[in-house]
Amino acid sequence: MYTIINFKKSCFLLAIGLLQAFQVLAQRTLGMEGSPNFRELGGISVSGGHTIKSNMLYRSGVLTHLTEEDMAKFRETGIVTIIDLRSDWEVEREPDAYPVDMGITRIHSSIGSMDQSGMMEFMTALADPNFNEEKADELMIKANLGFANSLADFKPIFDQMLEGEAILFHCSAGKDRTGLASAMILHILGADMETIKADFLRSNENIPKREANAGSAWGIPDDKIGLLAGVKEPYLFAALSAIEEKYGSLGKALEQEIGLTDEKIQVIRKLYLE
Repeated sequence: MYTIINFKKSCFLLAIGLLQAFQVLAQRTLGMEGSPNFRELGGISVSGGHTIKSNMLYRSGVLTHLTEEDMAKFRETGIVTIIDLRSDWEVEREPDAYPVDMGITRIHSSIGSMDQSGMMEFMTALADPNFNEEKADELMIKANLGFANSLADFKPIFDQMLEGEAILFHCSAGKDRTGLASAMILHILGADMETIKADFLRSNENIPKREANAGSAWGIPDDKIGLLAGVKEPYLFAALSAIEEKYGSLGKALEQEIGLTDEKIQVIRKLYLE
């Protein structure tokens, strides 16, 4: 009897996991050739039987290389505000380019210390002839810990959400800074950790398409770009664990650093859930 009960429990947990994965796959990837990690959070199911509204919350990588067809798809999004999470140095190298006739407000909020000196640390590590997957993981975990120590820099995203706007938040590849921002958004909207993790890892479907051509732009050797191209669960969990250790919980961190009280979270949920 014990074995049967545990088997049923395992099947139930597997079904729940598959359902959560399917719900994240319900996210619409816009098929942008010039920004392949451009997708929305709409369609994801959260607690209380709610679903995130479509055409409201978008995440992406850099917008510099959008094609004419991409621009047409961009116009269909109805985006009102773009929050650019990159450093001044990154913005200067790859400035955003999107339909100017949409009258979009652009807000620049650089996250942490990902500036030219930070990039030089990456380049120094990459120059090591012994650079391998383990060292790449260490580098990316360190970067994500840095983003976790800069939570106040994410505040403009939530300020715009309180206005109920259709927004796009992005960084360079749309996977780490953008991934942590998405995790925090999903958390306040009521998503569980499995859903948050699945959204974070979904960048792996799209990032290689972007990074395959990024090596020469950033001076990264072709044989090493693949080591930094994707995301792994430990990257996100390193950031979330550091936040929990420092503040007690992600909710407390968002209230202390961004001012997201329970009342404001309820406002955001009414605006972005159905």
